[in-house]
Amino acid sequence: MFLMIAICLLVGTSCTSQPIIQGEWYGLRDKSLVTVTFDKDQTVNVKSEAFSSLSFSGKYKLDPNANPMSIELTECSNGMAGAGVLQLNDDGTMEMNCSFGAPGMVQRPSGINPQPENMAEVYFKLTKDKSCVLAEITPNIQIPAEAKLAFERNQRLGAGINLNAVVDGNLHPGFERDAPLDDKEIQSIAKVGFKSIRLDVCWVKHCQTVKPWTIDEAFFRKVDHIVDECLKNGLAVSIDQHYYPYINMGEDTDTISKEANFERLTTLWSQIADHYKDYPDDMLFFDLLNEPNLQMGADKWNEVYRGLIKTIRKTNPHRTLIVATPNLGQSWTLGLLDLPEDDWNLIVEFHYYLPHLFTHQGLAYAQAEGSTYLEWKGTEAEKTMIESDLDFCKRWSDRHGRPMNMGEYGCMNTADLDSRCRYIGFMREASEKRGFSSHLWGYREPFMIRDAKTGEWEMPIIEAMKLCNRFGR
Repeated sequence: MFLMIAICLLVGTSCTSQPIIQGEWYGLRDKSLVTVTFDKDQTVNVKSEAFSSLSFSGKYKLDPNANPMSIELTECSNGMAGAGVLQLNDDGTMEMNCSFGAPGMVQRPSGINPQPENMAEVYFKLTKDKSCVLAEITPNIQIPAEAKLAFERNQRLGAGINLNAVVDGNLHPGFERDAPLDDKEIQSIAKVGFKSIRLDVCWVKHCQTVKPWTIDEAFFRKVDHIVDECLKNGLAVSIDQHYYPYINMGEDTDTISKEANFERLTTLWSQIADHYKDYPDDMLFFDLLNEPNLQMGADKWNEVYRGLIKTIRKTNPHRTLIVATPNLGQSWTLGLLDLPEDDWNLIVEFHYYLPHLFTHQGLAYAQAEGSTYLEWKGTEAEKTMIESDLDFCKRWSDRHGRPMNMGEYGCMNTADLDSRCRYIGFMREASEKRGFSSHLWGYREPFMIRDAKTGEWEMPIIEAMKLCNRFGR
């Protein structure tokens, strides 16, 4: 669903034109640059710096005599249609609200509203002064020498894999909750050439239900054993906070208030940090929260993770922490992250699953049950879209002096093997090329690249990832 919402957001930028609006207009979406060009031939072109799927072209028709002025958007290259309203302001800016959906199914907004309640409707403010827009997103940051440490440790994470369906507390078809893991499986992960593990842990299912929310000692021992075995086999470990009610998952999955959940999250990290404070700083990482949800929003997430950092630093002053981007951990929300200027031992994490209908094909919860037998051929057009998004992440990383971790990527094993090989191999190589660490999703579940019953890896995928050759194993 988040992908459809994002597409709607950018499509909304394109809703304006005719002689009074012709030319290039500039605006921001999630604090990244969007350029909208209305041409004389009644075409509109939208270019998003952060999100290639939101870059498209189409036809437009403006009615300047309507009150408010109305615009129709048709023949869009992304298959959608739009109906909007707009107004030109005395200061030279243009505001619009636009709704999007399937052709013939779009309802026009009633007026200009900076905060639309309809998820399919977007508000946008544009100007022809590009310098004004760039001034809002050009960082004035002095990157200190100490920032080098996080980059070095990010390289230690390298190419890794998510160890999911082991201690993440989720219900997985074919696996019981918190399914057993044999030590030989960790040895196998290291043997095929992965450098690190992102350990997805649902701590909240293994703590007291009331204050002080003490984590169960037996569960700590289970996680300890996995971490110790990873370190024994030369695998760095990123301990994640996964499937968390109200904050990561939906708001209807818990019995305590949202604010109490924030307090509990802090308490859990206080316990985890104290428990692992003596583990090597260059081999054990803390991943603060998986995919902060839309209900939390960027402002609250910035407040929450800053508090978590302060809590963890009391016992782990030198450990490298991993901070997810707001609003579901997407690459295009990087600009909404407000990182502290007094802590440079941080890695920024984003997740990447585009093209969505290919990577999630057949999954009902991802609204992709109708898309099956889709291929990824690795054409230049397919690669260019992904490279555009990763280049945005690279530019952000360079400007802000923060290393990047692609904490999740992958595709369903319902996709044909050749497509999976091409896609996963390309994603891993593209991330390494830009200096990012990465963690493939996943070890178990439908995204897995290893047969849980036989223990056999999908060697064509392993070979496509070029793990052994690159890391000397």
